[in-house]
Amino acid sequence: MKRSTSTADADTTEALQVDCATPTAIVSLKIIEALVSTPPGLGVTQLGQLLGMPKARMHRHLTVLREHGYVTQDPRTSTYQAGWQLYLLGQACSRHFDIMSLAKPMLERLRDKVGQTVVVSSFTESEVVVIDILRGTSAIEISLRQGTRYALNSVAQGKIVLAYGPSTLLEAVLDRPLPRLTQRTITDPDRLRSEVELARRRGWADAPEELYTGINALAAPLFQADGSLFGTIAIVGSIHYLPATANPTTVADLLEAAVQISNALGSNPAPLSKRTDD
Repeated sequence: MKRSTSTADADTTEALQVDCATPTAIVSLKIIEALVSTPPGLGVTQLGQLLGMPKARMHRHLTVLREHGYVTQDPRTSTYQAGWQLYLLGQACSRHFDIMSLAKPMLERLRDKVGQTVVVSSFTESEVVVIDILRGTSAIEISLRQGTRYALNSVAQGKIVLAYGPSTLLEAVLDRPLPRLTQRTITDPDRLRSEVELARRRGWADAPEELYTGINALAAPLFQADGSLFGTIAIVGSIHYLPATANPTTVADLLEAAVQISNALGSNPAPLSKRTDD
């Protein structure tokens, strides 16, 4: 049965249309825009019709985009969809968003309540990436730098990413060797899956001495307006101040800040669980 075209579809098609005078770079961007704004898996003919381009010209653009990782092609159906490089580009753009300015009041309140370093992170398909840091006020200072990357299995933030991030990410990580950084780093796939499920149930995660000996972190998710995961907020400190058995008040403060920052990002998430039990 032929699919009918709605007014919204017609508007989208018109907005995507290009002509022979359109610069090459803009054509590539229009192709990418079409792939991310329509159901996944579009063929050359479909894309050509959507953008009003000859099939041969469309094929040339797709070939270049595929070679550079911006689109991928399904070998079974020959259809195209957004590629891994586009995903990384999106993450990089997100990191440039000045969330620290937007969220500064909430982050400062959290830091002042707990006295520990507060960290905001984004993520890739294999790592957590530190975006910014608000230094703690305790006698022991944790040294972190913007841009530092950590394996997803080694930090509390990684467990949150695996629990609330793209649905395929957990299986992809479990299919790879899990690096060990301390004696407590989780390298067993079944145990990591269990920790991720626990993080999803209670709305937060910890990682006592799993990254560095003597250091712990508590992390919670930050959501964007569309409900997808932006990244994480974490409290990082000495195991003396953040013991393996989490302080319920600290957890509640963390979850409150996570919801407030998510709201500031345009999201309206359901209140995260305030339970501290397992």
